[in-house]
Amino acid sequence: MALDFGEHADVVFDKAPLVNVLSQVKFPPILSLMSAAGAAGFQSALGQLYPDFQVADQPGAALIGPNVVAGPAPVWRMTDESHNWTVGLAADFISLETPTYTNIGEFLDRFTNALTALHRTLRPSDSVRIGLRKVNAFPFGADKGDASELLAILRPEVLGMVGVPRFPATITGYYNQLDLRDDVNSLVVRCGVQSDETDGLRFILDMDYFTERRFGFDDLEPMRDLLQYFSDGITSFFHWAVLDSYKANLGPHPRPGRTA
Repeated sequence: MALDFGEHADVVFDKAPLVNVLSQVKFPPILSLMSAAGAAGFQSALGQLYPDFQVADQPGAALIGPNVVAGPAPVWRMTDESHNWTVGLAADFISLETPTYTNIGEFLDRFTNALTALHRTLRPSDSVRIGLRKVNAFPFGADKGDASELLAILRPEVLGMVGVPRFPATITGYYNQLDLRDDVNSLVVRCGVQSDETDGLRFILDMDYFTERRFGFDDLEPMRDLLQYFSDGITSFFHWAVLDSYKANLGPHPRPGRTA
């Protein structure tokens, strides 16, 4: 079963602190995706839902089998009209990302649609890594050395070295990582202070649940079940990390079935 951090109310939040949700499935490299022609069939299959088609570069060189391809590897990015959902495709991965996540059901439906298009047009080999990542951001306070606001939001175990009412110096950044494991999967929790151009300093709670077990693309139900499992484990850690008094201010209401 997914990692369990204790009982919690089965609720969703109107004002959830989520700023990004991302799932990525990695597979053995497909050389044709190093060019736009190789991505054409996939783009055509999803173009109605994600009409904005652009290319970005992965930093560094691309490792394709035993050979290194000089220069950046392309990432084909398709975005919907609202610019809230982005499908990414590279030679060795497919991803779905959104800053406006509302429930895991909608997320899985969209990702299943993209994975189906991938299977039909490019026939990748079995996955080599599957992950789900949820990133939350919390206010740090107006004064860079004052963490008193955070002490009313998160457990001191999560805050680490900045979990004091006032740090004796100006804080400009902080990073900590916790690696956890269930029977066969891993959960990496990254915590820290990050500077944002709009909001100033924020405390980031970044949870990445993943596996390196192999899954096929011909039947996507096991992959969907796995991502639901990851979502449940991330939710459990979130409820453990965030104080009940703060969660009461986020507009909690009962979860509508299994779609949140």
